[in-house]
Amino acid sequence: MSHTASHGHDAHHDHIHLPPPSYWPIFTAMSVGLLLTGVLMWLWEASMSMSAIFIGASLSVFGMMGWCQALIKENADIPNILEDDKWMKMGLKLFLVSEAAIFGAFFGHHYYTRFDFPQWPPVGAPHLDTTLPAIATLILMTSSVTMEYSHHLLKHDKREKSRLWLGITFILGIVFLGFQGHEYGFLKAYDQFTLSSGMFGSHFFAMTGFHGAHVATGIIMMAIVWLRMRLGHYTPERHFSFAAASWYWHFVDVIWIFLFFTIYLF
Repeated sequence: MSHTASHGHDAHHDHIHLPPPSYWPIFTAMSVGLLLTGVLMWLWEASMSMSAIFIGASLSVFGMMGWCQALIKENADIPNILEDDKWMKMGLKLFLVSEAAIFGAFFGHHYYTRFDFPQWPPVGAPHLDTTLPAIATLILMTSSVTMEYSHHLLKHDKREKSRLWLGITFILGIVFLGFQGHEYGFLKAYDQFTLSSGMFGSHFFAMTGFHGAHVATGIIMMAIVWLRMRLGHYTPERHFSFAAASWYWHFVDVIWIFLFFTIYLF
């Protein structure tokens, strides 16, 4: 009896996978820190802020791709280790919950502030046109459908079609960011509306900008997934990173729907 229990314990212990040491996590964290420092410098109108933003963003992308490459190599050296363990999916779910908590803090502060103000938007705030944001919302919602369809095709071993629809999703994400950048430029040029334009400006640019950063991250994830599909790394049974990118993209889309109603309509 005790021998059987001991054997079962040893088998469970042998199943635990310890990843090899890697410098990519700390490199990526420091790069993101440099990027955020550059953003703060830009807000304070300090010199060299754009250089810090560019270098931080470039190193962050490089770090993410290097980290992904290390994971791909690890998965190739130890087949099925990343696909069979449920802790990968649980880790992704916990990550999305933590992201939802951050956005929840933004929403909580926004609603607390607006109900504390006698008038919202405050006097002097520009009128936010809803036409282009509504079109952008439809584009992002459509991209969620195309992403899910691409995932569906991959699970049915239709890899070429899956890659095509993933590319369409990638393009729709770029178009969405283009709409957002156009709106930012219009508000700054014609309304002198920026992040420093009072409480309303702080809320608008912080919430939509933070979401835009997540959209950009999702686009980078899709680019990596698209490349891996082209290299033949995925099968209908083994494609966790594709599923992770899909879940992340759906999460970003849902958050935007709440943002659209909060910022533009309510």
